[in-house]
Amino acid sequence: MEFLSPGSLWLLLLALIPVLLYLVRRRSKKVRVSTLVFFKTLAKEHQESAWLRRLKRWLSFLLTLLLLVVAVFVLSGLIVRQDDADRYRTVVILLDRSASMGVMDEIGESRLEAAKRVIRERLTKVPDEVGIALIAYDQRPEVVQPRTLKRRELLSRLDTVVIRPIAGRADAAMETAQMIASLEPPTAIWHLSDRLITGGDSEDRAGEVDANAAESDGGGSEVIASSSPELQVQEQSTDTVTKVHELNLALPKVSNAGITAVQLRGVPLEYARYDVFVRIALNHDAPEPVKARLRLAVGGIPSQLRELDLNPGSQSTLTLRINGSRDQLLRISLDADGDDFPLDDEVMLPLPEIRPILAAWIRPDETEDPYTRFALTSMQESGSFELLKGNPSAWPLKTRVDAVIFDGWLPEEWPTDTPAIVLNPPDHVGMLTVKRLAAPVPYDAVRTGNGEHPVLFRVSSSRMAITQTSLFDGRGSLDPLWFAGPDPILSAGEVGGSRVVVMGFSPGLSERLPLTASFPILVGNALYWCVDQENAEDQSKLYRSGELAPVTGSSLTWTENQGRGSRRTNVPLKSGLIEMDRIGVWETDSGLRGASHLLSAEESDLESLRSELAGEADYFAVTNRFAGNLKLWLLCGVAVLLLLESWLFHRHAVY
Repeated sequence: MEFLSPGSLWLLLLALIPVLLYLVRRRSKKVRVSTLVFFKTLAKEHQESAWLRRLKRWLSFLLTLLLLVVAVFVLSGLIVRQDDADRYRTVVILLDRSASMGVMDEIGESRLEAAKRVIRERLTKVPDEVGIALIAYDQRPEVVQPRTLKRRELLSRLDTVVIRPIAGRADAAMETAQMIASLEPPTAIWHLSDRLITGGDSEDRAGEVDANAAESDGGGSEVIASSSPELQVQEQSTDTVTKVHELNLALPKVSNAGITAVQLRGVPLEYARYDVFVRIALNHDAPEPVKARLRLAVGGIPSQLRELDLNPGSQSTLTLRINGSRDQLLRISLDADGDDFPLDDEVMLPLPEIRPILAAWIRPDETEDPYTRFALTSMQESGSFELLKGNPSAWPLKTRVDAVIFDGWLPEEWPTDTPAIVLNPPDHVGMLTVKRLAAPVPYDAVRTGNGEHPVLFRVSSSRMAITQTSLFDGRGSLDPLWFAGPDPILSAGEVGGSRVVVMGFSPGLSERLPLTASFPILVGNALYWCVDQENAEDQSKLYRSGELAPVTGSSLTWTENQGRGSRRTNVPLKSGLIEMDRIGVWETDSGLRGASHLLSAEESDLESLRSELAGEADYFAVTNRFAGNLKLWLLCGVAVLLLLESWLFHRHAVY
């Protein structure tokens, strides 16, 4: 046993008072009376032996001492020492409420409900004088209950914690817990989750995620590994040690095939057609391979069906082409046998509007290149491109355009708010410095600088024969794509804050360039890259749950799937940012649309419970009903002693 407030034990000195009263007793006085008949008769009726009288005096003395000692023990906080938690002044509970905690066992209990049950049982072993703080976390931690001594208030706050369909990030939550732990040391941190922060093979597993998966899961949690199952954090401001106790609530067997990445983009030069990139993964701890079926539906009409064979820990990527139009809803659903985690099996996204790109072609009338006109005209026939023609006298333009093509001419003042394509530029000094060659220089081949750039997508660089007409140097971040000899002949980057593609050659003078399919593709790629429609403000956005989305308007309407139906919820907007805290499609009253889904490779990779990853199950087990603080028992003992002493005094004259 131990005392939480041993400073109150000095009150035991008060026991000297009854001891002195017992030792210092007055002698009986001798009084002369006329007759002893009455007293002899009274003595015979109440005759007691010497040992009985002595026993009564000792019993009264012991009851008085015992009553005083028990009262002092109550004030000193006597506890039954059962574990190390009773030595701390504060316990910080770190509770995982991320999406994976919604996995249910065979009796229908989720991992979060199991964690709540363990916390309620375990708190019975902690004295009331120990402060408890509660932190729930997913992508970000939330202090649900600051440090308090009121258990009823803490338990009511615990009941309010619900699962959020957001990926978990335990490292940020642990930092918050350590900050709270440093306020009232010494402290213990209880971490309850379906995966451990310390120990295990999480570090090895994190290394198996390739670069593409990392890009698709930018909001994932960082796994911290330690060789010891009990993490000790030395606080810089104190000399105390904060101990972390973890409990893994994962299931012994768990299988999950989920959608971990989705990207939607319009097909260049093809109206109302989209490419859909989908990545599907099966968790590493799946007991066996599974067969999965991927379905795509546009506007409620089935469009694609794929059957996949997935092995534990494997990923499968697909690129599918669909037809659709604005206001139609793309639904991607995954169906796998024995799937334990449905939150990552469906993605819904409204199709973005693909409006034609409006560009202006500015060139002197006498220098119009027929091959350039042919390339731009072929793009107009696809319906995804509109072109305005004009000479230098029309600059600056009165019509707002998405991009401008300067062919053989450059303005004196560079347009900082409009993307530009510069073709066969003349002499110019400014944001883009150009030196016109005295005579064009032909090259039989070009050398590729950055072949992965989007401007060179599907362009056969090895078959190019180019005639260089200009040398240029941009005051910005221009990335050389083609080299003719030592000088760049095709570059892309930013000049004056806008995207720019510079082509220092003449298509009409080049030998093989204008007669190949690569030239229209090159011009089309340059236009699409400069305009960057994927990041346009009026496009539908796909966010991972937990991210912050910029919005406009006064209200936002969520549409969430519920079985075969859907539920619409209206949320007022109080700022220009809103957290994607649910799974579904949303639209603001200003017309901005988007969707939010889990899309987390780490959260979908459910771990199974193994002996080396079980945590400290014995620490959280409650085996003794005499838990922690003995205040209630001691107070009951005081009441019993008072009743016993009163009964003995009145019934048997024990005083």
